Amino acid sequence: MNPITPSQPIINPLNAVRKNEVTIFQVRRHPIGLLGVHIVAGSLLIVLAVLLFAIVPTMLKDVASSKVYGLGTLLYIVIAALTFGFLAITHKVYWGNSWILTSDSLTQVLQVSLFSKQSSQLSLGNLEDVTAEQNGIMAQLFHFGILKVETAGEHSKFTFQFCPNPTYYAQQILAAREAFEQGKESAESGVNQNTA
Repeated sequence: MNPITPSQPIINPLNAVRKNEVTIFQVRRHPIGLLGVHIVAGSLLIVLAVLLFAIVPTMLKDVASSKVYGLGTLLYIVIAALTFGFLAITHKVYWGNSWILTSDSLTQVLQVSLFSKQSSQLSLGNLEDVTAEQNGIMAQLFHFGILKVETAGEHSKFTFQFCPNPTYYAQQILAAREAFEQGKESAESGVNQNTA
């Protein structure tokens, strides 16, 4: 599977791009992570419609039906607008999470809430272990999972939930680390030859 091509240019929030640094990929979450939110929102709107337009009018027979349906419609529009606003915020936060791999580093962008974003960067020289997990039938069918990266020393982890095709991206990270190490070794051998 090819990397996801973003519709906009890749912008590294830490902007620590060196002279010869090349961006390899930017990966955003798999859309399946939003499925549960959409199911809950849709179910809420269906239950509310049944309640306001089928059950409540039969219970309020003494009140004019035009008033009941008018108030029900108004209440439904307000709750539907709030639900769609919540979905818009959820999408903004969900799609704000990404990983950016360059030839020198891995940047993790975490959109925690609508107004809170965190970015962390890891040099490929400090990268120790990369793990791709696909647990369950849904993860296998829809090709998503968890991508984890551990660093040397502190044993801190970068974890990316709902990563599309995590095995592919794990291979890309390992290949970039190997290229980084080879470039570092050739640079060191060049320095040693010049000093000799």
